[in-house]
Amino acid sequence: MEATAEQATTALRRLVPDSARVPGVAVVGIGAAGVAALDAAATVGRIAGLALIGVPLDADRVAIVSEWPEVAVLGVADPDDRPGLAGAVDAYLASQHAASDLFVGRVDDESVTATATWLEARLGSIPEVEEVVVSSSDGWEIHGTRWLPASARPVPGVVLLHTGRSDRTAFARLERLLVDAGMAVLNIDWRGRGSSTNLGSYSALPVEVRDVAWRDAAAALDHLAAHPRVDPERLATLGSVHGAEHAVRAAHRDLRVKAIVILTGYRPAEAEEAPHLTSGVVDVLYVTSEGHAITTAAMRSLYDASPGRRTQFVIYPGAPIGYQLFELDPTLEPRIVSWLGEVLAR
Repeated sequence: MEATAEQATTALRRLVPDSARVPGVAVVGIGAAGVAALDAAATVGRIAGLALIGVPLDADRVAIVSEWPEVAVLGVADPDDRPGLAGAVDAYLASQHAASDLFVGRVDDESVTATATWLEARLGSIPEVEEVVVSSSDGWEIHGTRWLPASARPVPGVVLLHTGRSDRTAFARLERLLVDAGMAVLNIDWRGRGSSTNLGSYSALPVEVRDVAWRDAAAALDHLAAHPRVDPERLATLGSVHGAEHAVRAAHRDLRVKAIVILTGYRPAEAEEAPHLTSGVVDVLYVTSEGHAITTAAMRSLYDASPGRRTQFVIYPGAPIGYQLFELDPTLEPRIVSWLGEVLAR
């Protein structure tokens, strides 16, 4: 009996509960039943790899694969199975994951072995994830999720800083894309947000306490830099709106930071910020939108004054801000990952 998408989803949730942060499950879909497997995997998320063997896919399922860059897909098909072959090729071409692959041939012992080998490699590349608490210099207990890729050599490290109206869950997809690309990630709840409320909630904090949340980013950078699997000379910060302010203010105090990603809403406040951003010692990816004229003009001015070889300026139409840009452009997060990988490469 073929499983329905609902039954497959229930089975997957038993293996990957909502509390699990690590994708430790690979999903195999075969034939027409593979459609239900794909639907269930997309519903649950946090999947290490998805093998589709002779699965016919309609346009909606191909779109799911194309908008899911954090999962690797293996398409397997017998050339005589035209619907299955079309599905395998479409899934492979739609996937944005570097580990995705395609196997066309008779579905026999050889293809089964190839599929098993691919799945083993995906499960072997599962990152290490841990909930950590770091202490800021002014007494805040900063909670975060630390991701470490499977790597024999020290890797670059990235600190993620959400907006003042959200918490680290806003970067749930981006943190996975970064670690899949070989970067260590510390995605924090900065002071007053999420789990980091030992000294109060954000809405009740005095402005002078809110404004020094760069100390939380600094503590996160120190934590990553001290880890033996992280290269302390290849660090980056990424922030959105107020998180961008904290990302810059921590970075200009720490010359180990080689890259900064600013997601809308940023204007320099401290005297040291603009000189640092335009000094050439750090590369910056400025992402903004036309509707925020004042901050966009400030970011454009910084970009124009920067000699950085890899510094870039990206502007979107309309007035989206922060994470809304990810919804507007599903390719933005992979683009950020690619840019950071280039800047932080040895």
